[in-house]
Amino acid sequence: MQKLDEQTREVIYLRITGELSFKEIGIILNKTENWARITFYRGKNKLKEVD
Repeated sequence: MQKLDEQTREVIYLRITGELSFKEIGIILNKTENWARITFYRGKNKLKEVD
């Protein structure tokens, strides 16, 4: 998780532990729903590559 940038970590944290929707994450971070969705999936893929 430490390899990811701060915003990506925050999106993943909010999505998994906070169980928030991408729309809610976008609102919290003042971004779009689509940005939150893309950031989550890209971050998830980066974590898979590290393993």
